[in-house]
Amino acid sequence: MAISKNDLNIFALLVTLVILETGNLIEFSCLVSPEHKEENFQQRRNVLKGQWNYIIDVVVNASNLETFEQIRSSLNATGLPIQHDNNTQISDISITIVCSSPGTGFQCRCEEQFAWPYSTCATYGACDYISSWMCKCINAIPASGQSCQPILALLTQVEYEVDLELPVTDVGTDYLRSLLNNGSFSLALGPTVNFTYIDIITGKNGVSAGLMSATFDNESAGCINSIPTSGQYFQPKIVDYLLYEYQIFIEVNNTDTDQLRNNLKNITFPVQISMQINISVADITTGKSKYFSFRRLCDVDTNNTCSCIKAIPKDGQYYQSLHHQPPPVVCEYLISIELNISDVTLINQLRTTLSNVSYPISNSNHIQIYDINTSTVCFPRSDVYQCRCEDQYRWSCYQCLLYGSCDSITVDTCGCINAIPPDGQYCQSTDQHTSTIVYEYLISVELNISDVTQIDRLRTIQTNSYPISIDKQIQIFDVNIYKAGSVTLSLKTSDATSLTTTTSTKATTIPTTTTTMAASTIPTTTTSSAATGFNVEMSIRLDKEYTAGLNDLTSSEYKEFKSRIQSVVKKQYKEITGYISVFVKGFREGSIITDFVVQTTQVDPDEMAKANQKLPQAIHSIAPVIGSVSAFYNSSTSISIPELTYTGNSMMLTCGTPKNINVGQISSSMWKFKGREIKESGRIEITTSNNVSVLKVNNVITADSGLYSCTLSGKAMDFLQEGVVTQAKIKQAPIMRLQSGVNVKCKNGQILPIKCCVQHPYTVKWFQDKFPLNSVPFNDGEANCIKHDYQLERCIGSQEDKIRFICRVDNAPSYEMTTIITIFRDDVTCNDAQYGTGRAGDRSSIGCEEGQEGIKTAVCQETGEWKLEKDTCIVTQIKELFVDSQDLVVEEVTQFVVNLSIAVQQYKTEIVNSSATISAIVEILNIVANVSTAVNETIMQNVLNTVDVIIGDDARESWVVLNANETRNSSSALLGSLETISSELVGEFAIVTQRILLNRTTFDNSFRADLNSSIVIDISNTNMSNVFITTITLATLNNVMPARNSTFDVSLFNSTNETASENAINSAVVLVKINTTIQNVLLNYNKLNNSLILNPQCVFWNFTLFNNLGAWDDEGCKFVSDINNTVTCSCNHLTSFSILLATDIPPSQRKALDIITYVGVGVSLVSLVIGLSIEGYVWKVITRNSTAFMRHVSIVNTALSLLIADICFIIGASIAKNPPENPGEDYKVPLGPCSTITFFMHFFYLALFFWMFVSGLLLFYRTVMVLSRMSQANMLAIGFSLGYGCPLIIAVITVAVTAPGNGYIRKYDACWLNWIETKGLLSLVIPALTIVFINILIVIVVLFKILRRGVEDSTQIDEKHTLVVLARCVVILTPLFGLTWSLGVGTTVSSNEGIHIAFAFFNSLQGFFILVFGTLFDSKIRSILSRRLSSPSSGFNPTRSTSGGISAFSGINMISRLRGRRHIYRVSQAANSSSGGASESFVHI
Repeated sequence: MAISKNDLNIFALLVTLVILETGNLIEFSCLVSPEHKEENFQQRRNVLKGQWNYIIDVVVNASNLETFEQIRSSLNATGLPIQHDNNTQISDISITIVCSSPGTGFQCRCEEQFAWPYSTCATYGACDYISSWMCKCINAIPASGQSCQPILALLTQVEYEVDLELPVTDVGTDYLRSLLNNGSFSLALGPTVNFTYIDIITGKNGVSAGLMSATFDNESAGCINSIPTSGQYFQPKIVDYLLYEYQIFIEVNNTDTDQLRNNLKNITFPVQISMQINISVADITTGKSKYFSFRRLCDVDTNNTCSCIKAIPKDGQYYQSLHHQPPPVVCEYLISIELNISDVTLINQLRTTLSNVSYPISNSNHIQIYDINTSTVCFPRSDVYQCRCEDQYRWSCYQCLLYGSCDSITVDTCGCINAIPPDGQYCQSTDQHTSTIVYEYLISVELNISDVTQIDRLRTIQTNSYPISIDKQIQIFDVNIYKAGSVTLSLKTSDATSLTTTTSTKATTIPTTTTTMAASTIPTTTTSSAATGFNVEMSIRLDKEYTAGLNDLTSSEYKEFKSRIQSVVKKQYKEITGYISVFVKGFREGSIITDFVVQTTQVDPDEMAKANQKLPQAIHSIAPVIGSVSAFYNSSTSISIPELTYTGNSMMLTCGTPKNINVGQISSSMWKFKGREIKESGRIEITTSNNVSVLKVNNVITADSGLYSCTLSGKAMDFLQEGVVTQAKIKQAPIMRLQSGVNVKCKNGQILPIKCCVQHPYTVKWFQDKFPLNSVPFNDGEANCIKHDYQLERCIGSQEDKIRFICRVDNAPSYEMTTIITIFRDDVTCNDAQYGTGRAGDRSSIGCEEGQEGIKTAVCQETGEWKLEKDTCIVTQIKELFVDSQDLVVEEVTQFVVNLSIAVQQYKTEIVNSSATISAIVEILNIVANVSTAVNETIMQNVLNTVDVIIGDDARESWVVLNANETRNSSSALLGSLETISSELVGEFAIVTQRILLNRTTFDNSFRADLNSSIVIDISNTNMSNVFITTITLATLNNVMPARNSTFDVSLFNSTNETASENAINSAVVLVKINTTIQNVLLNYNKLNNSLILNPQCVFWNFTLFNNLGAWDDEGCKFVSDINNTVTCSCNHLTSFSILLATDIPPSQRKALDIITYVGVGVSLVSLVIGLSIEGYVWKVITRNSTAFMRHVSIVNTALSLLIADICFIIGASIAKNPPENPGEDYKVPLGPCSTITFFMHFFYLALFFWMFVSGLLLFYRTVMVLSRMSQANMLAIGFSLGYGCPLIIAVITVAVTAPGNGYIRKYDACWLNWIETKGLLSLVIPALTIVFINILIVIVVLFKILRRGVEDSTQIDEKHTLVVLARCVVILTPLFGLTWSLGVGTTVSSNEGIHIAFAFFNSLQGFFILVFGTLFDSKIRSILSRRLSSPSSGFNPTRSTSGGISAFSGINMISRLRGRRHIYRVSQAANSSSGGASESFVHI
């Protein structure tokens, strides 16, 4: 029964009301403003509630380096963030510390971006250089479970305010005050602790009891009569005041409310109670009467408020001001309704009804239904359920992965999953998946500034235009200074974990923390200002044995040695200009390396150098000095870094000393990136002059972000400076895609759309000259695209026009590309959906696919097709890795090959179809091979995973292009890289991928292995032991390596199909590496193609042939046998081996065969024309009986089919270009013309065979069924059905099956049926061989009949010998029945020269043989021709043989004439008398 629209509407509303009444709600959001209660005098901003960040330390015990590298690779390959569940997300995973045992004890080394704090370095001893009060390695595992800390966190300075109580008298206080004012004391308490300010704020004296106070401005006092028990002290004088507002409710028991109301109205506000308190207003809010028997309203409810209630609220509530009335609480609920409906039509009706409802729907004064949508529809599919989302709803990525998606996952969502979630979840709105949460933070920054002018400068930041964007997620939208030295920043961010809530700026010196024991006397707190200084870090190596006590800061040995060293260095450096202090930081192992710090306000290079030279002599009494003193200053300022650099551009980093730091003349500079030294290379330039060093990074990539450091070596000391290039400072450059060269034929009014695309988040705009054009935006995948419709006009004349358009990036204006439209008036030669239209010789350039960079340029050919001339499209990710590999060092190889393997797997489809990308990967692998020194299993696994992708069958076409480019050595380079890497392998292991098998092992004396069941290697009797051998079997390298050998003619190189070689690689390629010399190795190969048996060659790849292009060479290898499709080879050396087999006839025979073919076809064409002319000339005379008529019909159609087929063959040969006749040209055949010629050749060659089949059937019919008769009409119907009907059906079916996949014809060299992809050639071979076989059987039957007649008539004296008769029969019938085509089978299984020549000779001359044996051997035709030629003026009236009646005809008649008998056997006079005098002879010889 159908449900009406209103019924469904009412049903949905009722379900909604039931849920509201029962309270079964899922609270979605509640827009409630919480009441603010201010309880403290200073406001505090808290971190967002409900969201917590945890840092979890995980300790992993790994027993070997390979396991650790696997862990590192797995973590690097993990995509972050990871959604653990609906409430938990893993945002980052990092390795912070790696502990290992160098022999004795342990060393714990920090990873990049992490370091040990100075206290840990000093406690456990640093095993590397201490810089910036931190080190990267310590000599123990911390017992407290500590881990390395982020470097940025360790560099953050912290400021503390320390209160000190000093027991001194008034005199002592005055002395202390004067001492602090003079600043004659040491400000440094240690390597990381400095004073920034000292002052006396509170003092106490012995005045007698009583009230003693001095009142100052702003309600504060400078003196009180007691010591506060809470340890409080004077506070700094506050200029600005904080005003607090309180609302006080007073309950008054009064009978006359009106009088109280009038009194309040007469008071003038504000009323001052004291210096700090004012009453700003007083109102009566609530009055009470005795009438309150019911708890209900006593007046009208308006706007959710009333002015009277009938009760006294127990919780002390009162009336609220209308102006301060809190807004009504609006809560939003999402109600999920599940309907069980089995009828699909009801779902559609419900969907229609809901879409027609007008929203919102008011259920009451407080409830509104503002939207009802169908979100999820679940239905059974096979043995599972599928839940599909409606429009505007999607499943989350977590659910798609958990239950399996039944459609594509896009933007981390899917529209269908293969289960009903058990937790009652449904599809969520797309807005929920894409919404961004914005967080707001209030950051208080306290600055210690003593210069008033600096504060004035600081106030200028309030005049800036806000908001200011820090990056994509963070904005500063307001900055306020609310008291001197304190700044409040208000920020908004969309990433809650990317911002901390409190920040402290660096003070003028290192922040310090000090604790002092207090005595029981008058407490005094002091604060003073310190001189600005900096630290020069120094070290010296002492020739003295290092002991464990020097690593213990609490040991007497450490303290004593430190004291001795510190007294010497203090004496040595205290005389330098600007000296503040000196202290020893600690000692390190390596003899004894002493680290100490000289604090100074300035540096005089000469003084510092002189002090450094004197120090070894001064400290000699403690221990001799090894080497010289090293000194450096670690700058607190950052390296100068550009704000933004686009990939592909140059980035300039500047390192230089500040004005107050003079390190002397800079002699050299050294740059490091992520702790590794940077060397000048193709894209790295380093220039140093005028105490400034500039690092120029060309062709920047995103991997160039990270920590940079530079060291400037001066006369007295080194200057160290660091800087972090964040990922936000290097941005992926816009990658624009458009058709840069467009050719179009002019047509008035025609609209030509021009398109331009760029990746997110960029946008583009079209310009002509300097004027913007109207464009329509559209989306193409994940790109932003625009389209401008250009209208063609003024198509008059013959001159071509060129119009220039510019596509410019809006938010990166320096990036633009140009489209040039060439408008012509000539006829169009090429027309292609990809490259457009064009004339012969025109070029068209288009952009690459999304995610790739480069351009494709094609040239219009005379044949009407666009030929690809240049393809530079390369996957962007691979391009960045290629650039990164230019500076690859051995320490980075392990991680680099992991990144390469991941990228190749991710972009597998794009890579195999891009020759430029494959070429880049080969170059990368070559760099990896040259850089690597010890290749372990992890590195080799990633290398082989990469190679496995680019050698697959789907990459075959790309390798064809690569092997035909300018150098043609990409395939050779790939094999060379594998050989180089395999020579650096360490350890024993085996690796298996889809197409590659690697095995590295050792053997003693002999080695035999079956490699992937396709190659067997046998090395025997080497008389050596513990020999390492590496074998790499590449099953599909035949797709990569060209088949040229050492005898190859280099003139056959061309720009499309490398060589059209007559050889083929017919086995897997095996690479064998061994650490010794082997004289004899036996290899057994299983063939890839068992049909190739010609000229097997055992070869290896010789890299030096053809000017280092490389080719297969057989030097040192010899062919042993070819048995059961297994080829055995013997070689006296080891390298990369395979076998070659001929795919075509040997080159030595080709010229002879070409001559035979061309001459034979020419003779056949002439013969066929002559034969058809003769048949037409004598047709009426020789076709007066049905048998003779059908015989000559068969001969004529056989000759006609062969004539047309040969003509098509010649036309096809002229269209296609084969390598021997056209060296260096394009061998790709034109699709349209070649397909047409191939169809007609196919059809008429099939017709040739089927008409020969008709001739055979006719002979069989007349030989076996002598007395049977068939009408001429039936014979014609059967003949033409077989002769043309069957070929047409076969030809059409072949086209229908193979053409849709472009597999109908060959792609190169010749216009003929395809064999490699579709095996379309079988549609000719199978019918032809079948007919030849049947005709052979017919000939055998005929010969049998002849033999039997010969035995019966053996008594006749004039009978010729039986063998002569048989030979004559075979000679005549073989060309007529096409028996010579059976030789084609022999050419496919043998390289014998005789078979190939015989096949070419007999079949090219088949037309000649048809003329001779089918026409001229007919005695009746010869008689007619001789009479007409001898009597050209007289008419011809042929007579019939009527002796004894009309001569009878049968197959025996023909056999008798073949045997050469004069007397023809006649069946009976009676039988022949009824023939009406018609003589039926099959052939007269």
